[in-house]
Amino acid sequence: MRKKDIFSIIIVGLFVIITFYLNSIIGVISFLNSIGIYTIIFYSSHIIWRSIIKKEIIDSFLYIKDFIFRISIFLLIITSFFSIVTYSLNEVYKAKMPEYTISNGDKIVKFQAMVHIGSKNFYDKIENNIREFKKEGGVLFFEGVKPGSEENMKKFNQAIGVEFDEELYKNFSKLYGVTFQDNEQFLGIENELDFNVDLSIDEIMSLYKEKNIVNNKVKTYSPPIDANKEIIKTVSNLNEKELKILVYINKAILNMIIGSDSMQGFLSNTFSNKELFEVILHERNKILVKEINESEYKKIYVTYGLLHFKGVLQELQKLDPNWKIIETKYLYPLD
Repeated sequence: MRKKDIFSIIIVGLFVIITFYLNSIIGVISFLNSIGIYTIIFYSSHIIWRSIIKKEIIDSFLYIKDFIFRISIFLLIITSFFSIVTYSLNEVYKAKMPEYTISNGDKIVKFQAMVHIGSKNFYDKIENNIREFKKEGGVLFFEGVKPGSEENMKKFNQAIGVEFDEELYKNFSKLYGVTFQDNEQFLGIENELDFNVDLSIDEIMSLYKEKNIVNNKVKTYSPPIDANKEIIKTVSNLNEKELKILVYINKAILNMIIGSDSMQGFLSNTFSNKELFEVILHERNKILVKEINESEYKKIYVTYGLLHFKGVLQELQKLDPNWKIIETKYLYPLD
């Protein structure tokens, strides 16, 4: 027996064991059927091509052994690559969420960058940080788009392309093995000085309409995706072991996005509805900046999305060049 054949038996055997572990005999049959189908397709193509160029057709048994050897190499490379990448992102290069402390010499603002789905440990640490900050006389400014009319909510869903409701992040968290951001966890700590500093759906859609008028655009929309339905369907089609693997891969992807400025920039630039993104990001920044600037409070703890910080700081510096970062700390959102 050739060394190549021994290698093929070992690799295919390992994948058979893994497939059986994940999805019992049904998974094994599906895996072997896939190899068989691809072998037939490629060998048929080989016969046709060799006939066209009038060259000798390789013996079927030899071709199959060599083809399975190539498949084994491919499976080993792909699996090794993804295993190393996902492990590195989840265990070595974990994403961090910054807590920026900024000041203009008069006011101190702690800006905790947020993510809508994260670990319980992440949100618990933020809760504790808010508690300690409030003990020193601080107040809380938090994000949370306020409700609007049913009509505007429908228009918003159409514009963004997804059916948004209170269950969305809760369901998304199932795909990442984490929990979801619940602002109620951060309210009423030490005092009742908690302020929702955000736009309403009605205000967002009004500003969005203005931008489209200015840009002379008429938008047409496809029906929004029912993400909740798709997530529930995906989760229900996976067994516990398969879901664990999906969760681990999804966590790696989320770590990569959160931890990479270039990836965040790429996703921002590819957002399909740029006018709506302008409102969601920049117009909400203006609201937060206005409230910070005009607030009577000197110590403010802000919980807002990561993408907002840069714009908020720039807008504050336009009003007062003395605003600057004086400290940066980090939390791990997926730990």
